Amino acid sequence: MVDASHRMQLNQLKYGEDVKIDEASGKLQVSGQVAVMAINGLLTKVIFDRNPTTEFYVEESFPLDWMYPYLEPYGVIMKINRQPLPDLTDETIRKDHEFWSKYSDRLIGNWITYETPVKEVCDFVERIYLRKNYAGFKGDPKFVRDDQAQKSFSKLRSSIGGVYSWRVSQSKSTAEQQRMLKEADFALRQAFAYCPYSPEAVFRYTTLLATFGRLDDALLVTETCLKFDRENGNIRSWVTSFEA
Repeated sequence: MVDASHRMQLNQLKYGEDVKIDEASGKLQVSGQVAVMAINGLLTKVIFDRNPTTEFYVEESFPLDWMYPYLEPYGVIMKINRQPLPDLTDETIRKDHEFWSKYSDRLIGNWITYETPVKEVCDFVERIYLRKNYAGFKGDPKFVRDDQAQKSFSKLRSSIGGVYSWRVSQSKSTAEQQRMLKEADFALRQAFAYCPYSPEAVFRYTTLLATFGRLDDALLVTETCLKFDRENGNIRSWVTSFEA
């Protein structure tokens, strides 16, 4: 409550964080998913700090800002290191890239690379998930019929992509920024290919694309997502924003 009150005074509340003063009692009230997850974030930090000899790992449900400096990919989940990492080593990135390339082989086939155009990914998801045309498909047919598996693995990969994206924004050199951008793009392209109707994967990927001026690719991703959920007002608004 103290933290929320302080940030409200500084006009630093997050988008969607509902914090207000009750007129009758004068007490602070917080509500909504963003505010609740902020409380969870503080609780997990207390648990982390008070157990210094314990190793911690996380399967992200909602991004917790304090964790980002400590996180590194660890298979399908992430490890919370005891100290903030100044950067992610080449070895850490190589292991993550190879792990998910091999894992992708079991899901949709291992065909996405650093150079795979966004349009090729969009064409793939339309052909496989919308038109059910499996000609040449090298993944697991059970995966493309299982929407819960699609959502789950997209979420796992998107979370790791979020770590790379955070480090893009925190990079202190152009070389480091490009190193993180390359891996964030790869991870989020995979997340989108696993579940092209995931608002989280689409939002994370298009935000990254738009940040670096790739508005045509961002529009293509959102338009493809919209084909899976024509009534989704949020996706429609994203399409409109990229068209403008």
